[in-house]
Amino acid sequence: MTAPVSASPLRRAPGPRPQRPVPVPVEPWLFPALHEDRLANGVTLLTCDRPGQEVLSVEIVVAAPLALEPRDLEGVLGITTSALVEGVPGLSSLDFIRELENCGATLGVGAEHAGLRITLDVPATHLERALSLLVRAMREPLLPAASVDRLVRSRVHALVRHRADPERRAALELHGAVFDPSDRRSRPARGAEETVRRIDRDAVVDCHRRFLRPAVTTVVVAGDLSGNGTEEALRRVLSLWEGEPGTLPAPPAPPVRDTPAVIVVDRPGAVQTRLVLGRAATARTAPGWDALLIGNHSLGGSVNARLDRELREAKGYTYGFHSRLLAVVRHSLAVVTGAVETSVTGQALGDVRRILREVAEHGISAAERSASVAQIVDAAPLRYLTASAVADEIAVLVLDGRAPDTLPGAFRRAAAVTVEEASAALREAFAPDRLVTVAVGDAARIGEAVREAAGAPTDTA
Repeated sequence: MTAPVSASPLRRAPGPRPQRPVPVPVEPWLFPALHEDRLANGVTLLTCDRPGQEVLSVEIVVAAPLALEPRDLEGVLGITTSALVEGVPGLSSLDFIRELENCGATLGVGAEHAGLRITLDVPATHLERALSLLVRAMREPLLPAASVDRLVRSRVHALVRHRADPERRAALELHGAVFDPSDRRSRPARGAEETVRRIDRDAVVDCHRRFLRPAVTTVVVAGDLSGNGTEEALRRVLSLWEGEPGTLPAPPAPPVRDTPAVIVVDRPGAVQTRLVLGRAATARTAPGWDALLIGNHSLGGSVNARLDRELREAKGYTYGFHSRLLAVVRHSLAVVTGAVETSVTGQALGDVRRILREVAEHGISAAERSASVAQIVDAAPLRYLTASAVADEIAVLVLDGRAPDTLPGAFRRAAAVTVEEASAALREAFAPDRLVTVAVGDAARIGEAVREAAGAPTDTA
């Protein structure tokens, strides 16, 4: 019987110990390159090749700002955009939608203060057929009176629901307080009940004739575009659309409000208060936007940000309190918002204002800045995995009026923002002594507490 042989331990060869590998710094992710082309009819075509993304995402952006709507027909641009898919010559509304469904396509429409958006997601193999239908709808829609009436009724019902929703109602009051009454941005993008009720087929036909033209339209396409004839098909189909040349300049806007105000919207018996604090801030086109993006994320742009840590985790006032940067024409709105239990409304508002004062005095920390950069920059490759996410970001760029070449390097610029730059941008945008404060809740229970915490005269709506 032989004795078992024990394995001898591995021995390191004589000589100096090798150095521990040093990780190479990861370069900030670059947004995919854009290709810009201008067609003979005035359409701007922006394409972004995303190999392997066989479902293409198409964004049609029409630079027809809502400020061009007649004052007594506000909401007509949104109704017109929705009515485009209500049929074309030879195809009823039902047949039109059925044709798109046969292409495997999904469609969305909407109107924002900066312009109109139509979104089409479709497999590359059916792009030409689906886009041809959409171009026909842009060029020669039926706009049947019965469909327009139905869309008007639906919009009026939606506006009534929006006024009953605390968050939407607070947003309406904030816009009305920040922007001058003569400014279109002071009123709902979808129009008001009294103006929408006046919209009929004649108004929609006139709106289509005046505002929907190729010369003010940008078409964004993201997906697998290489070697499959897609770009040629795009140019062929989009060139069929003819219309008047020229831009649609919006009228000049009056100055925005920069003084504090407090508005209490009474909802008797409400068990929660929706708090919204905000003011007009820098636009995405301004040089300081990247710094504000990082600063806002540190303040309240994520569940780990300062507002949520203190108001939700430490105090237990809320399920979530956040800060946001909402794009409006020529500006953004810097907004702090959250819902709290009625009995702690005053304490919660006082803490929000304390946090904003601390940020104004001391800025954000290096750790907060690093966490924000990681969540915005390092997570970008995951955020833009799909063609639809890429196309949506490009469409937002177009609505903002930013040049396409500013997008690819956006994350490098964000990664380079310093603590001092982010703090300064945050201090200006969320200046606590220049904010409009809106509280939607039981006025009898919260009015005095809101007035004391905000330290400004209070209006009750």
